[in-house]
Amino acid sequence: MLNFKFDKEIFMAYPLLTSLFVMDFSMLLFTPLIRFPVFISIFLVAGLVYLSMFFGVKLHETQTAK
Repeated sequence: MLNFKFDKEIFMAYPLLTSLFVMDFSMLLFTPLIRFPVFISIFLVAGLVYLSMFFGVKLHETQTAK
């Protein structure tokens, strides 16, 4: 069974990446209101995937280290 725990310390250790993640997520969340050009939308989605994978790896490392 999978055991997912949210560790806030990982996000606090990387303040710049955390702020980019929150900003990117909020911009994509309100995209229907803003309507970015296609190239910028693709760039935002790619950034969100990268940041999600980065934080996923960091959270996984802390889970396996314990």
